[in-house]
This record gives sequence, C-alpha cells and structure tokens, in this order.
Amino acid sequence: MGVCCNCDKQDILTEIKKGSMAEGSATYHNFKYYTSDGVNSEKILMKQKENPLKEYSLQLFQEFNKFRTEPQSFYAESIKYNFDDIVKEIIEAEKEKDLKLKWSTKKEIIINNIFNDQNVKQIKSKLILIKENFESIYDLIILFVQGNIGNTKESIWNVLDNLKKLDEKKFKEIMLNKIDYLVIYSIKNEDLVFQDKDNSDKIEDDDTVVSFYFLFNYLENNDNSYNLVNNDAFDW
Repeated sequence: MGVCCNCDKQDILTEIKKGSMAEGSATYHNFKYYTSDGVNSEKILMKQKENPLKEYSLQLFQEFNKFRTEPQSFYAESIKYNFDDIVKEIIEAEKEKDLKLKWSTKKEIIINNIFNDQNVKQIKSKLILIKENFESIYDLIILFVQGNIGNTKESIWNVLDNLKKLDEKKFKEIMLNKIDYLVIYSIKNEDLVFQDKDNSDKIEDDDTVVSFYFLFNYLENNDNSYNLVNNDAFDW
C-alpha cells in the first residue's frame, strides 16, 4: 500500500531531503508571487491552475476529516486492518481536543504550481521543492498512497499504514493531536515521472491514482501569532 515505484521508494516514503530551487524557474517566480505581501487572496484563487483530480482529493480530505472527528464510525472496520487500538485512542482524544482538519488554499496553490512546473520533471524533485518552500515555518510530512476513485475509505488505512511505517512514535503524536493544515494532491499514474530521461519507472496501472498528503505542523520555535486569523483556511 502506498509504494508505487522501485525508484527511491524510501526517499519518498520517509524524509524528503533538502533540494534546490533555481531562481530562473517558473516555480521560483510563482512562489515569490504567491508569498509576497499585499497579494489579494481572491486574485490568487483565480490564478491557480486547478488539479483535474481536485474533487477526488477533497473527497479524501473529507474522509480523513471524518476519521478524526467521528472515529467511532470507523472502529468496526479498523479491526480488519489492525488499527483498532489507535481508533480507540482517537475516540478518547476527540472528546477533549479539536481534531478537525483545515485545508489551506494558499498552500494548495504553491503545491499545484510546483506539480505543474514543466521545468521540473521528476516527482521526487517536485516533492523536494515543496518541502523546501515550507521548511522554515512548518514540519511538513509528505505521504503518498495509491487508490481508486470511488473507494475513498480505503485510502484511510493506506495513510495510516504509511504514516506508521514512517515513524511509529510520530504516528501517534500526529493522530492524537491537531494538524495545522492538510492539503492533498492527486495525480494519475500515467502522469507520474520518476526519472528525467525516460519514464521507465512509471507505474503501468492506469486505473490507479496516487495521492500525496501534505501534513503541515508549525515548528515549535516559530511565533505564529500573525496567523491567528487565516482567511485562506477552510474545513469541509
């Protein structure tokens, strides 16, 4: 579950190493524009290039949100996947904490632009750029899962499985506490490129969609008081 290539699987499933962003690239200029002061958020929304699978990504978001806010409805199925223990803990945590997820449109725009930057071909390179753009403010965890449109609930167990493989201690910490933002970007297998020179490592199953989960948590040493009112954040 969630492993979609033989090329650099561990780098994608675990920490995305720091990369570089060329100042002449479209990604750099888009990032500068979208993070500059005084840019109206409504204009930003009009300028973004929509991901054709955004509706599917939002369905995944809603399913994961439901898992965190109504965990009892997932308990019976969690036994099948050996996640009943964590579901029990979420049920208890949800009584005292606000575990509802928020989606940031500004972060979505930056992620969309990097995925659509034709100057950056490799999927790993795109993930490195995304990590680099946010690493000064956020502890960003990037997970990816394979799924099929029409079966969004299955993605929950894939996400949990990948997160637990990443770091079991962090798995509980994330699942039982607030996540500042979650953005999901989905892409067809046929559009994935793992090498610059050719597509020899592309997944051949065209019916499968790969979804990247971007979990944003503020770094502890950052002053986030400026973000108390964030008009780009939505929950569904």
